[in-house]
Amino acid sequence: MVRSAAGLAVVVGALAGCFSDRPTTGPEPPANGDAVSIENFAFVPPNLSVVTGTAVTWTNTDNVQHTVSADDGHSFESSAFGHGQTFQFTAGAPGTYTYTCRIHPFMHGTLTVTAQ
Repeated sequence: MVRSAAGLAVVVGALAGCFSDRPTTGPEPPANGDAVSIENFAFVPPNLSVVTGTAVTWTNTDNVQHTVSADDGHSFESSAFGHGQTFQFTAGAPGTYTYTCRIHPFMHGTLTVTAQ
């Protein structure tokens, strides 16, 4: 019986870590900064917020080529770039810009530009 109680305590303790008292409210808010990493086929952070005039740099840490391509077809567009290479875009007009990797269209990101 002692062994069972100890085992139950371990299981209950492990399960307690699976739950949180913080409510979930949807996606993470945009991160601030000027850099996005491309890692494990994802833009990290997936949502970035900057002020106009900020130069945003995407750095590819994957061992395959990626692009950074605004979904609107004209705001920004990189050519394919490989491991250790970067693409930079200077944020102009305020707005929300969604983008993808044209090579891997399941990769999505959002750049929110606000006025200074």
